[in-house]
Amino acid sequence: MAMTASDYNEAAAMLARGSFVRLTVAGEDMRPFFRPGQDSVLLSPVRLCGTGYSQTELKAFEAHNDVPGRKWRNVTASDDRITVRRRDVVLVRTGSERTLRLLRVVHVWGTLLLLRCDCGITPYVSATVSDVVGVVVEGTIRGGVPFRSTQRKWRYASKFWTASYRARSLAGRVKRNPGRTLSCFAAAVALSFVVISCGGDGRDRDIISVTDGQFIKDGRPYYFVGTNFWYGPILASEGSGGNRERLSRELDSLCSMGVRNLRVLVGSDGPRGVYTKVEPTLQYAPGKYNDTILRGLDYFLTELGKRNMEAVLYLNNAWEWSGGYSQYLQWAGYGDIPLPRVAGYNAYVDYVSDFIRSDSAKGMFRRYVMDIVSRTNTVTGKAYRDDPAIFSWQICNEPRPFAPDNKEAFRDWLTGTAELIKSIDPNHMVSVGSEGKYGCEVDLGLWEEIGRSPYIDYLNIHIWPFNWGWTTREDMASGNVAPAVELSAEYLREHLDIARRMGKPLVVEEFGFPRDSVGFLRNTSVSMRDVYYEAMLSRITGEAASGGILAGFNFWGWGGLAEPSGDHVMWQPGDDYTGDPAQEEQGLYSVFASDTSTVRIIREYAEAVGNMDRRN
Repeated sequence: MAMTASDYNEAAAMLARGSFVRLTVAGEDMRPFFRPGQDSVLLSPVRLCGTGYSQTELKAFEAHNDVPGRKWRNVTASDDRITVRRRDVVLVRTGSERTLRLLRVVHVWGTLLLLRCDCGITPYVSATVSDVVGVVVEGTIRGGVPFRSTQRKWRYASKFWTASYRARSLAGRVKRNPGRTLSCFAAAVALSFVVISCGGDGRDRDIISVTDGQFIKDGRPYYFVGTNFWYGPILASEGSGGNRERLSRELDSLCSMGVRNLRVLVGSDGPRGVYTKVEPTLQYAPGKYNDTILRGLDYFLTELGKRNMEAVLYLNNAWEWSGGYSQYLQWAGYGDIPLPRVAGYNAYVDYVSDFIRSDSAKGMFRRYVMDIVSRTNTVTGKAYRDDPAIFSWQICNEPRPFAPDNKEAFRDWLTGTAELIKSIDPNHMVSVGSEGKYGCEVDLGLWEEIGRSPYIDYLNIHIWPFNWGWTTREDMASGNVAPAVELSAEYLREHLDIARRMGKPLVVEEFGFPRDSVGFLRNTSVSMRDVYYEAMLSRITGEAASGGILAGFNFWGWGGLAEPSGDHVMWQPGDDYTGDPAQEEQGLYSVFASDTSTVRIIREYAEAVGNMDRRN
């Protein structure tokens, strides 16, 4: 016989022991279907444990699972495990506090669940099948009417209510307690028919996409000169490191140059106080987030939207300066991180090579992806999936397998993550963030194989002639830029050949060149950098004019109004953010607003391709 629980926590404990549990609905989440304190439900345990179940309980379990051919069935469930399906109501643990809630399953993709509270205008909540502690199989609804979750009338009622969600969202802007009464429900249903009949699919029409190998923005081919602005969400926050006045000035300055595409770090991972790591961090423990930084990201995207700008949002990092690979490994129990500037580059590579092989580390990152991609902007109330200020989701900054025998697992991780992102947000593009051949153990075929995934919309490469030894300190001392230009052109050519075969746009989303004589001071001359930038950016106007595959360049990186400390070379908490992250000398690659000759070159090419876009 089913046991009776007094609250959700007691119910979870009983369900964990394999008991069916009767529970009076206590929370507000499922109004108006369930009324708190009046309606009750029978919850099935996730897995049957042994024998001793009543015939009623076994029938409820079997009936819930016996739905062959339904698209909304979670077909991965084993015979002795309850099936989790679309439109089920589940008792599930959510959020960093692992709070128990009754929520409706809106989407099922393998083990990934997107859930929603039905009491009003609410964002998606992400979870996995393992977070579910019980599934509602029967109960009473609206004050005593009995139902079973397998009944057709329940499924249709659930589907009908979900279909009206967007209509209730619209109605809620006028009336601030949507979904609370049957009269509101009727009005919302009527409005939902209007929305459906007008072809509303929840997607903004000006979200950038790819058609026939070209980016399309506002119905026209889109080419761009952009920048890396990794610290944007931190600058947009109201906490440590935040400076919204500077953010506004930086965005306005970039706009005036014609630079509208910004490549941005969503947030760094791990504890604060780590040498060479960006602060403040976003994910300070697995699945636990600094809400101040998240709201900063919301504000940042809002400000981009006001200016018709867009951001490439990258979610992970192979390098230590924002946590990424190494931080997930430390959380997974692989020991302390050997920082490259302390333990040496080889020790770091040996350590992070385990990321691709670690299911636990990759699992933590997967959960992070689900949480971020399914987010709703707290400033605008708009789901990220519907926000045209997002150019694309990017899996990682410079992902590498870090070992030849990791290549296959590396490919599978990238393509699998791209599929996950698309399952949550089918509207936006997805890219990898790769350096190209140098990011694939110098295996150009691996780069091509990954890029052919149908879940990856466009291709990336990075070009770093000084870091990769294509130009030497002797060249820098003598002003010889030719080797850097020639080898960069060759690296670009071999990747462009593959991009043309695939028919996918290619973006050089990182390229940079040091200040003269590899100096760091803001007033150091940039004559060699200007020659290199001119050589790189001169490619974009020809590509835009001919409708070519090479679609954009993002220089590294915008330092803008920052004034690095004169007392130390490396970044320290409290310093201005520049284009150079915490593991690099501040000023090495940054383009400051005072670098007037470089700014002029950037403006020239950004405006040139912008004018072409408007003529098309």
